[in-house]
Amino acid sequence: MARSQPASGLSPKRGLLARPLDTLVFLLPLVLLYEISALYSTQRVVAFDLTRMFFELFGHVGKWAPAIAVVVILLAMHVVSKDPWRIHWKRIGFMYVEACALAVPLLLINQVIRHLVRDIVPLQAAPDGGGLLEELTLSIGAGIYEELVFRLVLMSMIVIIGVDIFHLRRSSVAIAAVLLSALAFAVHHHPPIGSDPYNPTNFTFRVAAGVYLAAIFWYRGYGPAAGCHAAYNITIVAMTP
Repeated sequence: MARSQPASGLSPKRGLLARPLDTLVFLLPLVLLYEISALYSTQRVVAFDLTRMFFELFGHVGKWAPAIAVVVILLAMHVVSKDPWRIHWKRIGFMYVEACALAVPLLLINQVIRHLVRDIVPLQAAPDGGGLLEELTLSIGAGIYEELVFRLVLMSMIVIIGVDIFHLRRSSVAIAAVLLSALAFAVHHHPPIGSDPYNPTNFTFRVAAGVYLAAIFWYRGYGPAAGCHAAYNITIVAMTP
């Protein structure tokens, strides 16, 4: 993602974006861990199912299609970028540290909102009730596939349509992309799409989290946003009695 962009661009400074190939290497262990763990889990991330349903519009696809999509999209972005096929291991290592650091403000937002409304409902990405393995699996999967659907795909589509097709101001389209992706991210957790009963505290937090993650995606790219999301979810699982 560092050297090439759509005509509209997805960052004010392209050098800030994590390279697609580095992002792929960074996310691949998480993708494999989710897919293997999901074999022993009864629940799936809603965004994962949405991705699979999209591919089913073009014919029968296997359950690995969303994971393959992550790999194919990032490889395609790398090819378009014309970057050399060289992996920057130090940058990849930094992304793991960065993901954990970026999760800290999200945890603080969580605590501030809960303190303000004095709500005891846990603010997490997926409803609990399953075993530890199942919750960790959902935590990782949500980071990968929700960022894929709501940031990489949805935000990019809004920018391309708004800037490249309708020639609207890039700054205005960027704000719209952030807000719309955040709202869609929050809404999809609740019926009829998701299964989490509506709660105003959780909804408010998810909108705020969506805006924060959208900002990370805009300035750093898909990998750091997905890593931050997963790190936050895993921390919440670890902190929940």
